Amino acid sequence: MTLVRWAWRSGAMTVAAVVALAGAVAPAAAQTYTLKIGNATINDVQHEWQKRWGARVEKRAGGRIKVEIYPASQIGSIPRMIEGLQLGTVEAWIGPPEFVVGHDPRFQVLAAPGVFTSMEHAYRVIGDAKFRETVMSLGEAKGMKGVSLIVYGPTSYATRKPVRKLDDFKGLKIRVFASPMQTLPLTRLGATAAPMPLDEVFPALQRGAIDGNRTGITIFTTFKYYDILKTVTETHDAIVTSIAMVSKPWYDRLPPDLQKILLEDGEAVQKELFDWTVDFNEKARKLWTEKGGELIKLPPADQAEMMKRLSTVGDEVVASQPRVKEIYDLMVQTAKAKR
Repeated sequence: MTLVRWAWRSGAMTVAAVVALAGAVAPAAAQTYTLKIGNATINDVQHEWQKRWGARVEKRAGGRIKVEIYPASQIGSIPRMIEGLQLGTVEAWIGPPEFVVGHDPRFQVLAAPGVFTSMEHAYRVIGDAKFRETVMSLGEAKGMKGVSLIVYGPTSYATRKPVRKLDDFKGLKIRVFASPMQTLPLTRLGATAAPMPLDEVFPALQRGAIDGNRTGITIFTTFKYYDILKTVTETHDAIVTSIAMVSKPWYDRLPPDLQKILLEDGEAVQKELFDWTVDFNEKARKLWTEKGGELIKLPPADQAEMMKRLSTVGDEVVASQPRVKEIYDLMVQTAKAKR
């Protein structure tokens, strides 16, 4: 073989090696990831969060993350979506943290009655850097990583029969979130707590299997409860919050720059969504009355007695659970500092 022919063949081999290497690297660099965001509600605060966060992430990722939004339990009930987070089959979910209590009881602290004095107060507390970071990390050992913590709205009761005074709660069976921090208040009011996923509530109310639902008023309007009942009692004894989490197994497979985008945009949407949420709650109250519904407030003496009965719920629930108490105490301390 002549020197010229050897040089030519050596060069060709070098070019071929470069081309082969480029072919191997290009698919990895151009890899796209699917981000399915699940949620049990629709046309509400959580759905709005899905749309805003999804749009931000997709834009900043430059096509490397393809977002799919699934509201109204389209990809399963709340327990199934949470299970999907842990397995990596559902990449993201947003919903009340109380539904994750079965995996870590510390998630229930946000539902403690009497800690938050208003939506604005709750917003300041969950936005506190130390408290937020603590809550965001609670589920990591169980395969769930927090990205946002948002205010949903004050608690109210939509009931088949009007609740006009405190004694009217006695004997009622009312749907709540699945945690002692939600069930104990109903016991203190003389009612029976009935934990169940949201997609089961409307038909249960229709059948008379339950007498009411305790949650934010925007659920009652977006799911058109006014078609089957007419009264909502606004007690505002606690604030409903929602936590958005991504699948830790899925998150860990992402490049660092994409991980950063998820976290940064989660915090950004948490901040920007609050004003929209306040306005949305007020619109829901107006819509309820426009649809023929009635908004009821307890007499002042009854409201005061209700808050007195519920004021020690948090302390009782966490008393025998040191790990839960640690988070609860941090929340209470932060709430006092943020008033």
